[in-house]
Amino acid sequence: MEKTEIIDLINKVLGEGSDIVSPLVGGMMNMSYIVKDKQGKKYVLYISTEQANEMVNRPLEKEHQRIVYSLGITSKNVYFDEEKGIKINEYIEGNSIDKVSSFDYKKVAKMFKTLHSSPVLSREDYAPFDRFENIYEKESFMYQSEINPLYEELRRYLFLHKDYLQRQRKTLCHNDAQRSNIVQTPEGDYYFIDFEFMGNNDPIYDIACFGNGLVSEGRNLLNEYCDGNPSNEEIKRFYLWRMYISLQWYNVAITKHYRGEGKKHGFNFLDVASHFLNNAKTACDGYEMEVHEDDEQRDTIKLIISTLDKIRHFLRKDGGDCEFVSFRDGVVYVKMIGACEGCSYAYSDIKELVEVILQEEVPGVVEVRLAE
Repeated sequence: MEKTEIIDLINKVLGEGSDIVSPLVGGMMNMSYIVKDKQGKKYVLYISTEQANEMVNRPLEKEHQRIVYSLGITSKNVYFDEEKGIKINEYIEGNSIDKVSSFDYKKVAKMFKTLHSSPVLSREDYAPFDRFENIYEKESFMYQSEINPLYEELRRYLFLHKDYLQRQRKTLCHNDAQRSNIVQTPEGDYYFIDFEFMGNNDPIYDIACFGNGLVSEGRNLLNEYCDGNPSNEEIKRFYLWRMYISLQWYNVAITKHYRGEGKKHGFNFLDVASHFLNNAKTACDGYEMEVHEDDEQRDTIKLIISTLDKIRHFLRKDGGDCEFVSFRDGVVYVKMIGACEGCSYAYSDIKELVEVILQEEVPGVVEVRLAE
């Protein structure tokens, strides 16, 4: 959007005599400017990137903005172009907390609790794994001739817990609650900004978002959010969601690099991708160090996965494949993919091939079923 177009827009919305004050350092999905009206009142103008507009439900975002404003933890929206993803909000005097040297974890945690206690939920769930596989990863894979081995390893580790994560209780969540989307005022108050990805989700997902820069920052916030005593399950979900978020942003960065958006927005997106892959590895290491799991269950799952790796070449002959989803109560749940997905022979492949071999090779497996 050219400068003259911006001036025309803010004069139309805020009144004649409005002007640009300064650009803001944008994120991966927006360009932002501080603007002011004739009386000097400040606002923030958000102009979304092409990729963001493809991913975001703008009418729903507008509803979410109103909900969060009613909770007293964001500023008022005064203009919203649902088609172009252009928004103008009243300016919150202060700095996003990725730009400050210190902040109050306790107050930040309180703001998260206010959001997660909202009596009004979204009309839609965030559905993170659907987004991951059908949007972020799908496009990223289109550009890559080879997939990074560390990415594949971490993805496999994460997807062991996909079913577990999807069963968690959902509240209204920000879903992009990184430090750059939280503003600290000079008075020490905190506010959320940017609601493009809001929807119902596991509240621990939001806490994990906070670790975009350093995983340890999200872990510190988890302590405050859980009043100093997070449970093993909360710690487990934190690290798993942190892995998910990092791998998600890895895919976004890869896509942006190959789309040529780095030159346009002044980012080296390959460096960004590398950061998030290392961030995911740090979260995985934290999981291994802190989370207490049933060793026998974990060893069984590892054996199931390695056995599937040995037999999947039979399915690949016809262009199909299967993916491990979960293991509980003796039942292995798998997802058929490629040519096997929706194939009339998929059930017989599961029962006559996958189930038979897993029962022979893995103690404790009694049945194999298609995951819902």
